[in-house]
Formats: sequence, C-alpha cells, structure tokens
Amino acid sequence: MRLRTTLLLGLLTGCATTASSTKTEAPAGAPTETAQPASTEASSAPSGTPAGKPDLKALVSRELTPLSKQQVSAPDGSFTGEVEATGAPTFQEQQGVLVMSVPLGTRSPMSCFVYSQPLDAGDALYRLVQMAGQRTDIQLVRTTDVRLIGDSPAVFAEVQYLVDMPQGKAAGQAKMMVHTSDQVPLVCSHDELGYMESFKRIASGLAGSLKSAAEKPAAPRYFEFSLIRVQGHPVGFEKRVMRDAAGGSRLTEVEASFFLPRTAKELMVMDTLSTELADKDGKLVARDYARATNGELDIQMSLEQVKGREYHYEGKHSGKDVNGNFTASADLATETSTARLVRERFLSGKDKELTLHVYSPSSNPAAPVQQVYRQTTAGSRELAVEMGETKGTLTVDAQGMPEKLVMPLGKMEMVQERISVSGAP
Repeated sequence: MRLRTTLLLGLLTGCATTASSTKTEAPAGAPTETAQPASTEASSAPSGTPAGKPDLKALVSRELTPLSKQQVSAPDGSFTGEVEATGAPTFQEQQGVLVMSVPLGTRSPMSCFVYSQPLDAGDALYRLVQMAGQRTDIQLVRTTDVRLIGDSPAVFAEVQYLVDMPQGKAAGQAKMMVHTSDQVPLVCSHDELGYMESFKRIASGLAGSLKSAAEKPAAPRYFEFSLIRVQGHPVGFEKRVMRDAAGGSRLTEVEASFFLPRTAKELMVMDTLSTELADKDGKLVARDYARATNGELDIQMSLEQVKGREYHYEGKHSGKDVNGNFTASADLATETSTARLVRERFLSGKDKELTLHVYSPSSNPAAPVQQVYRQTTAGSRELAVEMGETKGTLTVDAQGMPEKLVMPLGKMEMVQERISVSGAP
C-alpha cells in the first residue's frame, strides 16, 4: 500500500505570476491569469481612499452575494456539476490535469484543478504553501475550515503574503480548498484579497455538486468522520470506512490528515492511510500502514498473519528497510474487536481495565504495543486510554466506537470529535 499519488501543478496563480521586481517563470501547468495584490487595487478602494493606498481592511472584508448557477461539464464527459459564477466556466488540459477557470466578477477567477488520481489532503496543501513561499514573503498560513462534503473531507486554508512591487511591498491573500473525493478529486484556489466566506461557499458548492460518470462504489456498512481541533481551531480530520469482505471478514480503511502550525508562517502536515483485514471473529489477518510528513513518505509497513499469533512484517521505517516475524502474546486488536470488547467489558460493567495488544507501526514497526483502557466511573462511557507515553480521555458510543478523544498537546489540548456517522460497525 502507498499513500495517494499527488500530481499538483501551479495552483496559486498570483504567487506564480504576480508582477515583481524579479521576473520568474510560472510552474508548468499554471494558469496565466494574474492576481491582484493590494497595491494594484486602487480602483477597487472605497471612495475617498487615496490612489495607490487602498483600504486593506475594506478589501479583506469584501464578500460576494450569491451568483447564478452555471452548469459544469467535463469536455470528456467524465463528470458534471454546477458552480456559482458570472459566466460559463472554461476548461483547458495541462499535463494531464483538467483546469477549470470560474469567473466570479472579481479581478481574478477561481481556478480549480480536477485530478484523475486521488489526493492526500496534507500533501496537497503543503505543496500549495511551498509554492507560495517560493515567490512571496509569507506572513501567515493557516487552515480556516475542515468539513465533510458528500462523503469526502474538504480542507480550507489561506496564505497571507507580501510581494515586491515597483511602488514597494504589496499584500496578497490566497484561499485554497482541497477536496479528497475518490471519484472527482478537486483543488481550488482564489488569489485576491477578500472573499473568504464567498470562496468557501462557492468551492463547497462546486465540490458537492460534482458527479462522476463512473459507477459509484457500493455504500460501506459503516462510515464515520471526525474533526480534529487544537484550542478550538480545525487542524485535521479522520475518516473511517468499514466494508464486508469474504467469509464474514471485515475490511477497515482509516484516512487521516493533520495540519499543525509550527509558526505563523509554516505548517507541519501529516497524512496517514491504513487498511486492516479482520476475520469473522475480529482477529487481525493483515494490516497496511503508510505515513507521509510534509509530503515525504516516512513509514510504509505491511503486516500479515502467518499462523495463529505469528505475523510477518516488512516495509520501510524512517528511511530503513525492516522485515521479520514476531509472535504476539495475545490476539492483536482490530477496530471491530476493540469496539466489541469495550462494549462487552466496560459498558456492561464487567471490567474497569482492559489491556489490548495492537500493531502500531508509528510506535514500533517490529512488535505489538500495549494499549490500556480504564473506566474511571462505573457505567460511564468516558474512558482513560494510554499507549506508551500518550494518554487521553476517550468517550465511546453504545457500540463501543470512539465519539470523542481529548489529548494534551504540550500546553494545549487536542480534541478529535466525531461529527458524522452512518451504518453499523
């Protein structure tokens, strides 16, 4: 298994082509529209603002009233949809990626890139920010929203930057959305001061309307989506899907992305993707796990059951090849067995403590690690959970599935909370 292939081109059109004292070439595939930094927007300034000195506060606070809906149809018929716009969107293909230009009635259009390969949210966002930093002086980068559109995560972010202009420094603002749809992966950007909420509304509407001509996969037996916040600010998500497999076995896929600020100007991003096959009794048969940090794959491990509790592992961890066998001292926990044990042991009041053995490649690629659950109050669905030095408080639902996890993060607090669920585990 590997993380989703990402083929991002130059999406920040303004950052790639903004006029500056030093001319630089736009990345291959970048649209040719030019963004409008603040110093070039005197004509958009409120009445009474001196020429060349636009009212930045007014520019940043601009929004658009709802626009008429325009129909969207891929030139090859691969998808259809609709988008708010002042005119019909136009298309061009650049290096195998379909580029859609959406006129908004502002100086810059919204540019959207439709991919044929699935996207990793963190990697996509990291590349966008890196591209912005190559041609501008980034002042602030942050995620502004994480939400579910259809059955896929969408991450919104902004970059505030300065560029050199003949008149001096000019301010710019790029808004971005990455929608990791399996059928129509989409990245949109709008490089112009203001229109923050308008961009979210228009990009979300487009992403939610897109329908692929390909056959839609069967609905999973269970689906959940959790939002991750630090001090109330959205910094990531986790999506969990369970499907029935042959012989009563269960296949679970967990996709997660984190966007943690290192400084006001820099994000540390991490994508993880894991698949797990459990037999009809909930015992682990196989597990694949991959993690990329700042777009670089640093863990890629596979685990397979040899016989009973004997397993074979192989892959790469921190740049090194690792492989071997181990025999677990107890059955290895899976998503389904953990939920069942929590439900039967804790929610029924039988036990106050439970120790599980889990295969967590990020903690140890060569052996299982222990995960301990403790019930602090009889009959409560709130549990203390501990794995190594990591500790937190977990709230579960009536099925034993996680609803909310609270963990310390230095002097701050990280909260992962389920916001959407369907089906039965």
